[in-house]
Amino acid sequence: MSACVLQRSQLHDGVQRLLAVEKKTRLAADIPSSLKLTNAILDLCRQVKDWPFFMEQISLLCKRRAQLKKVHETIIQRATEWIEETPDQKTKRDFIDVLRTVSAGKMFVELERARMTRTLAEMEEKEGKVSEAADILQEVQVETIGAMKIREKVDFLLEQVRLCLAKKDYIRAEIISKKINPKNLEAEDISDLKLKYYKLMIEFYLHSSNYFAICKSYKAIFDTKSVQADPAQWKQALKNVVIFLVLSPFDSESSDLMHRIKTEKKLTELVLPKVVLDLFTTDELMAWPLPSDAEWKQDAVFSDKAEGAKRLADLHKRVVQHNIRTIAKYYHRLTTSRLASLLALTVDQTEEHLSELVSSKQLYAKIDRPTGVVTFSRKETPTTVLQAWSSDVTDMLSLVEKTCHLINKEYMLREHMTAAE
Repeated sequence: MSACVLQRSQLHDGVQRLLAVEKKTRLAADIPSSLKLTNAILDLCRQVKDWPFFMEQISLLCKRRAQLKKVHETIIQRATEWIEETPDQKTKRDFIDVLRTVSAGKMFVELERARMTRTLAEMEEKEGKVSEAADILQEVQVETIGAMKIREKVDFLLEQVRLCLAKKDYIRAEIISKKINPKNLEAEDISDLKLKYYKLMIEFYLHSSNYFAICKSYKAIFDTKSVQADPAQWKQALKNVVIFLVLSPFDSESSDLMHRIKTEKKLTELVLPKVVLDLFTTDELMAWPLPSDAEWKQDAVFSDKAEGAKRLADLHKRVVQHNIRTIAKYYHRLTTSRLASLLALTVDQTEEHLSELVSSKQLYAKIDRPTGVVTFSRKETPTTVLQAWSSDVTDMLSLVEKTCHLINKEYMLREHMTAAE
């Protein structure tokens, strides 16, 4: 014990002498000599492992008047390498806090400070303090750190998004996720980060039930080269693409994606998703429940206790909406009761679904309640009728002219052949 006390007293005495010489070299702006003295002080403190004194000297050296930038940078960079040598969690936390304090606002050590902040956030998370960990990590504006490589930067941003989702801060998670450009994730060496990004986005979109965004995220996962090499992974991803695609509200983009997915060769290996996608891309009425309804309900998407029932209800709604759009292609007018019969719904439910389609501009329809008639075709104005008639007449005259020309051509050929004989 006395040897340890003696060693520490000798350390204090030696450091004081080195500091006196360091002052002269610092004021003289002698960078090489200042670096040697500073490194000697750090090495002495590290050897003795007097961590409180070590932290005190780091703080003192960084805050000394007219301290040289290179010296300051060297202190932070060397000290960060010794964080894992601390004897316990409390010392480690105190050591990181000192380093973060002396590096605050210093752009030349922003990379080291960002890494220390992430280490501190990981410590907080391990202790179960997820909210505190998220707040600590969000202090770093990692997108402005030029010294950080693209892979580390993306990984840092994804960690921020993950912690925000863990603390249910969906607004901030969305803000941070927009700092990541999906095009930068296409490189093969960061395919693991691409998968992590889209899995986090799926978790975020599930919160708001944004089915089409979830579908596109699974499509990006399916298109990843590493996933394509694993049948189990791509089958699961493609199945989820189809499920969330049919759950998505109908528009031109979702319709286009449906027809593109339908041509995917690997879809033939998934029987149930292919059958359902064929039903949604064919202008025929679908029956509810769908074929293999029991298998659908066993899928994790629909068996989820929190959202499964809602997703089944949404799927039923998409089937009804598809049927209404199909009917509108074959009928100009029909009675409300007949429409309800075709949809296997009550009249009130039919009007509700029809009104939703009209309000979202997916369909044109008018309901005449006194007569109980639904009209799907727009009433054309006299101008529109006249323009259509004029266009038809023009087309007819063009055909007549082309026919006359062909007849004259045949006459000329016949006369030429007769003269030759």
